[in-house]
Amino acid sequence: MEPILTLPYSEWLVAEQLMKALPASQGYSVFAPLSRQEKGVDLLLSRRLRGVTRTAALQIKYSRAYEQRPNTQFRFVIWFRAFPVSERADFFVLASLYPNVTGHGSGTRSSWWLPLMLLFRREEMITLLSSLRTRTGKPDRMFYFGFDTPDRIVLTRGAPEHRDFSSFSLIARLPVLKQYLGPA
Repeated sequence: MEPILTLPYSEWLVAEQLMKALPASQGYSVFAPLSRQEKGVDLLLSRRLRGVTRTAALQIKYSRAYEQRPNTQFRFVIWFRAFPVSERADFFVLASLYPNVTGHGSGTRSSWWLPLMLLFRREEMITLLSSLRTRTGKPDRMFYFGFDTPDRIVLTRGAPEHRDFSSFSLIARLPVLKQYLGPA
């Protein structure tokens, strides 16, 4: 009998996006730890170049996308609870799926849902989580991001004033990952 390995959907989703953006033909590989007791690391992204392998440990946090009522500032919101930042993870990915409402889908099942992912270095995640505040300035245990499309992602809860995090999208942060894993 063959042993079967299962992977949480959120980790598979991030792995799929990384494999599309960072192909094996350029030396990149995505690995999942076999032990679920491996705290703080959900995926490993590596790059083998000229006989040297460099690896980045990623922790994945997932939220479903909540569609907001009409006439609200953003069509969707994703939310997360503050969490302890693992020293084992080099990067954190905040991931979600939201419905394709643009009307540009091909009609296939895969076009019904689109991924939204934000990438943070460990230090950036520590800074974000330690800066979470309610409107009155007290520490907040939750944080929300509002968006209509991945082009504009805004921290709507967790800061007294909205803060733009669009530059933290996975696509925008690919150069940070590539630099971490070594020069081209």
